Amino acid sequence: MKSFRDLKVWQLSSKLASDIAIRLVPTFPKEEKYRLGDQIIRSSRSVPSQIAEGFRKSSLKEKNHYYEMALTSNDETENHLVEAKNNNFIDEKTYKTYLNRVIRIRILLSRLMKSVNRIRKGNDSKTALSLSKSQNRF
Repeated sequence: MKSFRDLKVWQLSSKLASDIAIRLVPTFPKEEKYRLGDQIIRSSRSVPSQIAEGFRKSSLKEKNHYYEMALTSNDETENHLVEAKNNNFIDEKTYKTYLNRVIRIRILLSRLMKSVNRIRKGNDSKTALSLSKSQNRF
């Protein structure tokens, strides 16, 4: 794996951030495009950014720290989706569609973090190779 762009979780989170900005937020009421709309765009864009930043960290502890921040931003995005649904800015079908994508990203990020933690705890002498192989699944 040569780039963060090879990570499936980065690809999915980047596409989600783009869809939120281009497709979802424009459907919000005008006054909410710069309130909740801005918040959900920022939190969703933070997810692939944190994954990208963590990818090149040489310290497995730092790497996991960035992946954890991505997970937190993903949860923030979910919260904003709930708020949009509760305020009737989006319908139930739209909410579930985006929520399922957020959940998929959470699952992949959690697995990636577990993989990094397993390697950290195992003190694997081939850490870089082990991590490279394990990241192919995410």
